[in-house]
Amino acid sequence: MLKTFVARPTPMRELVTERLSRRGLLQGLAGLPLLSLAGCATPTGGGGRASLPRFEPVPPTNADTVTVPAGFRVQTLIAWGDPIVEGLAPFDPDALTRFDQEQRFGMHNDMLALFPETYAFPTPRDQDVYYLCANHEYANAELMFPTTLASPAAMTRAQMAALYASMGCSVVAIERDRPGGSWAVKHGSDKNRRITPFSPVLFEGPAANHRWVRQAAAGFNREEPFGPEGSVRCGTMANCAGGQTPWGTYLTAEENFNFYFHNSGGDDRALAAARADAAYQRDCASFGAPLTQESERASPRQFDMGENPYGPVLYGWTVEIDPYDPDWTPAKRTALGRRKGECATTALTRDGRVAVYSGDDQTNEFVYKFVSTGAFNPQDRRANRDLLNEGVLYAARFEADGAGVWLPLTVETANAAVEAAGLGADVRFRDQGDVAVRARDAARLMGATPMDRPEDVEAILDDAWIGLGPVLIACTNNRTNLGERPGAPRREGGEDRATQPNLPGHILRIDEEGGDCGAIRFAWDVFAIAGDPDAETPLSATRSGQQANIGVEGTFAGDRFACPDNLCFDRQGCVWIATDSSDGIFADCNDMVLVAPVAEIPGPRPVKRFLVGPVGAEICGPTLTPDETAFFCAIQHPGEGDVAGIDYSRQRWAGAGAKPPSSFPDGDGAWPRSAVVIVSREDGGPVTV
Repeated sequence: MLKTFVARPTPMRELVTERLSRRGLLQGLAGLPLLSLAGCATPTGGGGRASLPRFEPVPPTNADTVTVPAGFRVQTLIAWGDPIVEGLAPFDPDALTRFDQEQRFGMHNDMLALFPETYAFPTPRDQDVYYLCANHEYANAELMFPTTLASPAAMTRAQMAALYASMGCSVVAIERDRPGGSWAVKHGSDKNRRITPFSPVLFEGPAANHRWVRQAAAGFNREEPFGPEGSVRCGTMANCAGGQTPWGTYLTAEENFNFYFHNSGGDDRALAAARADAAYQRDCASFGAPLTQESERASPRQFDMGENPYGPVLYGWTVEIDPYDPDWTPAKRTALGRRKGECATTALTRDGRVAVYSGDDQTNEFVYKFVSTGAFNPQDRRANRDLLNEGVLYAARFEADGAGVWLPLTVETANAAVEAAGLGADVRFRDQGDVAVRARDAARLMGATPMDRPEDVEAILDDAWIGLGPVLIACTNNRTNLGERPGAPRREGGEDRATQPNLPGHILRIDEEGGDCGAIRFAWDVFAIAGDPDAETPLSATRSGQQANIGVEGTFAGDRFACPDNLCFDRQGCVWIATDSSDGIFADCNDMVLVAPVAEIPGPRPVKRFLVGPVGAEICGPTLTPDETAFFCAIQHPGEGDVAGIDYSRQRWAGAGAKPPSSFPDGDGAWPRSAVVIVSREDGGPVTV
């Protein structure tokens, strides 16, 4: 029987330090693998290799454009405000309304996924029409309403509704004129649509009728009363990463939803009851929801905890959307647990069940895996729609010796942990729905390993979506100095290695026992410690003045990088790494995309820089077309900061009328817009060779 852990877990920082020491990397003996990834197939069946694509690496640059190697070209496919339906007027960000935004591409696109026009299993490689699904993670006032907004406090309720409508997801039909050619949006497609925080969704799985969910749903439906029977008009928002299923649906994960709630206070009995609920107090403290912090804001009333105290419970879920069927109401799959979700990567187990990997993008939160009860049916696409409603949710515990275990988050194991912690009956879990809503609390009590912002969790698959065992985990960073309870890898250099924050981040790998994604045990090791392999001294001052340890312990060679955020694999055996805030560590280069081989090789792993984004932008959502002749990525929040690291919000609201430091993608001083870009070879060949 699997042991239930309730003791204080060792944070990942300490585990990585001990693991590196055991492997001898601190003595310069790189390339002594615990896990051998050599020869493993990539997500589409290719063999692992130690070589990289044949392009000349892009040098560091702070240019306000997308820079790619010689022999490649860049196309902007679609940007914030571009129409996704026919007949709209040119985009005017000063005149943006909720209704207008609901017909246009949203703001700050993140995760990208491509679905061939004709669904087939396995995925066909020869199509030229796709449905692009894109997340829209957040909206910030300083990059909206260029001339008609004097301050955030001056936002009208109509402007705030437009801001909320800029989040969620877009489904857009796109086509290319030939393999390796140019792309265009099909504005007349009946599949094009937006899913916003005002759209109807269904709650399915164990928490569908949870007491907090029911109360919050009533508050939302009072404000937005029209929708299919049984639906909740809370839609989806704060969508960061996600995934695709083998039956052709899109999974989108909700992340920092707490920022969009406020609390006007008052004497409402429902608010008083919520504040007196010990379990809900723990939940709001974990997510940063303003249960007790009162403020006024012109946001839609359903996002006011003073009137709808349980509103935040409707977010933090993984939402399933069918790009092929606009009439199908998106579903929040509560069995996958609630968290600040990053990714929802699916893999089939050896017996055909579905495993879904995900991270929780907050310091000292956890890595999760859900394994379905039912098995995938490749002969009946619609029969798979309920697979994610029933199964077992796990959280990962990593051990210092390189072993690991998936802890089952069940009502029995969670309540055993409550009892072991000496907590009262008021925080016990009532049922599996309660465990799903409070998955963070259950994982923490059971001793899951605190991580350094696990952003992306990507499994290596074969052509039939069967997981082969290896999984990479991108941990962006940990900016906290935790003293005796550190939570990031310790590195060489500095007077007190035990208290150094992990500013550059790292990438881990796990290997599921028996090569089966349904296993409950795994082995783990370090894939790469981000930083500068050629640094003369391990400590370096960032542009914010904080000391960063950029020593990499010899885990990779080539182009330096920090803050790995999103990953994707190609058929040739390489991983493509997108960064978020690497420029905060290495100020001479904007955020970027790099390529590294997955296979183990003697010596440090080679890394080459493939793309550099514009000023102030994060690069996210990397993905390749099935034939690998086009590389897609999201350029998120260009102009949010300048090359000195100063946030544009400080400049705009200072009253000086400062323009954003970026004008991407339109140039010539235009207002910046997040966008999707496509990189292809000038000769039309694969970008991965």
